[in-house]
Amino acid sequence: MRISEFSALLDSAFKESLQLLVVGPAGVGKTQAPQDWCNRNGWDWHAVCMPLADPPFLMGYPFRENGHAGHAPFGVLDKCLNATKPTLLILDEIGGATSTVIKAGLRLLQFKEVCGRRMPDCVKIIAMSNDIGHGADVLGMVEPMKDRFISIINVEPHVDDTVAYGLANGWPAWLLAFLRNSPDCLHDLKPMKSMQRSGATPRGWEGVSKLDRGGFLNMPIASELICGAVGKGAGTKALAFRELVNELPDVDACILSPETSPVPDNPSARYLVSMALATKVTAGNFGQCLKYLNRLPAMFRACAIRDAFRGEQHRKREGTLPKGWAALASSRDFTAWVCSEDGKVVMAAAS
Repeated sequence: MRISEFSALLDSAFKESLQLLVVGPAGVGKTQAPQDWCNRNGWDWHAVCMPLADPPFLMGYPFRENGHAGHAPFGVLDKCLNATKPTLLILDEIGGATSTVIKAGLRLLQFKEVCGRRMPDCVKIIAMSNDIGHGADVLGMVEPMKDRFISIINVEPHVDDTVAYGLANGWPAWLLAFLRNSPDCLHDLKPMKSMQRSGATPRGWEGVSKLDRGGFLNMPIASELICGAVGKGAGTKALAFRELVNELPDVDACILSPETSPVPDNPSARYLVSMALATKVTAGNFGQCLKYLNRLPAMFRACAIRDAFRGEQHRKREGTLPKGWAALASSRDFTAWVCSEDGKVVMAAAS
């Protein structure tokens, strides 16, 4: 299941109280997605790092009072027991928990019970984990625990989802173009024991975006920094691709004078200029951007327009569209173009 499909599933999953175990490699966004969902929808959320938990934490700490013994809830479990608004409890990295912690958590998963008290209905539970072979010290899980989940789903990254996320979160155009041009570099993590970054993940590429925004990739140590974020192979390729920025026409000039601005011959540079336009297109300049994109081969035009709309959809879902934003589809130039054969083909691919 793509990470975008998992994100879309959360609305109905929480509504129907589906208890899910979400499995996927490191850095694909499996834990970030439900946190973002909660932030968008006004839910509280709490997370337990299961490998660091112990059985008393999940069962409650014992105490004695007036000749009676009981168990007192601790930390986020106490907050969940006393929740009065929709709340999500995330059992993170559950596959790395010890067998005794897993067994202690059986009643929590099956009955939402801690210290003999049941959590209120406004609390939902979801669990996340890497799998065996992901280099996260996961040795498996006993069948009774797996059986407590309605379903176990596997999530994986996809370049379309990452580009849409990047467009919505201000990633530089060169980075988005690089991932479009080299989708095999999106996630090539190879787990290893040494203290080196063994490959790239979407989380690593978000780190590269932060390095770029901070000006660190203009420093002499740029190569070491980017390779430390996404691995030597992908980092070296990305840094070389970034140099293509020097070959590009000015993107604002492409919008102002789309018929006369130069068009690069290098296919990688074409990816870069089309992605740069995707980051700048609005309802007001859609027609101007389209005039320039029409001078590029159809695949670049399709990528730019498709990604611009997916980025808009992502920002709308996240509630991060600028105030007064006019939808791209409200442009008169878009209306005319989408009725053409070219427009129908491109927008069908974007849906």
